Amino acid sequence: MFGNAFKPRSHYVFDYKPRYYDERKERLEKLKAKYENKEGASDDIPKITLTKEQLRSSWSRHKKASSNRAVNLRLAIIIAILVGILAYIFELHKLF
Repeated sequence: MFGNAFKPRSHYVFDYKPRYYDERKERLEKLKAKYENKEGASDDIPKITLTKEQLRSSWSRHKKASSNRAVNLRLAIIIAILVGILAYIFELHKLF
């Protein structure tokens, strides 16, 4: 009677078989199939092709332009702060 109360329970065994489902891949395959069927039917729509190199070069140009702007703004702020500190130290603001 007391033997079962102090015995640890055995582990439960589940019959679980994982399945992989990629919703994005399925959606892309449906879109590909849809547009492959329409490609031959309509020739008035221009076909645009993008390559990795085109995207990469466009991204790098945009990144350089935005980073240059940020660097220039930061440099201007630092120079303004240093000029203000120098003016305060040498009391140049009293001369005017």
